[in-house]
Amino acid sequence: MTHTVIVPGVGGSEQHHWQSWLQRQLMSCSRVQQEDWNRPVLNDWIAQFVKTVAPIQDDIQIVAHSFGCLTAVAALAEHPELNSKIKKLILVAPANPARFGAAGFARDSQNDYAAYFHQLKIQVPATMIISENDPWLAFDDAQRLAKSWKLKPVNAGLAGHINVASGYGPFPEIFNYLISEKAMPHISIPDERKYLFKFAI
Repeated sequence: MTHTVIVPGVGGSEQHHWQSWLQRQLMSCSRVQQEDWNRPVLNDWIAQFVKTVAPIQDDIQIVAHSFGCLTAVAALAEHPELNSKIKKLILVAPANPARFGAAGFARDSQNDYAAYFHQLKIQVPATMIISENDPWLAFDDAQRLAKSWKLKPVNAGLAGHINVASGYGPFPEIFNYLISEKAMPHISIPDERKYLFKFAI
């Protein structure tokens, strides 16, 4: 069984966001919860990511959006022991690291995170989906970030930030990039007979 971990960005992903829609479609799925969805302090968000991912025993695929993408990439870089259980990392419309810094948003910080994120290495199979008119990460900046991470980005076209404001509730295209959930193992015939016999007594 592959377990999916949803990693939302700033504000969380409301009920109509495609991440919430996706979570409702999957049997084995959990979500990283942040203590303050409107204060994106990277170290705090990484801590919550690790708290969610570390106890999971199954193989994991991560579906991140916006600042959640930055959180996931940084968490896996800083906690390499998690990489062995991550079978796929899907980054949808990453936020621009230049907009963020140690205090949360770059405007409140002494420095931004652009240089930090461009030097990170992704050690797991990853897909990065970007948009030509994303207000949170210009197309050229998205391509530069993908190059730094040695990823060939998937261009979703004029898709905005791929969020509710851009018209995305359901986002069925995401299934093209997910590892499909395996069906629950069916009880074997010998076990089934034993089960029936027990209740026939």
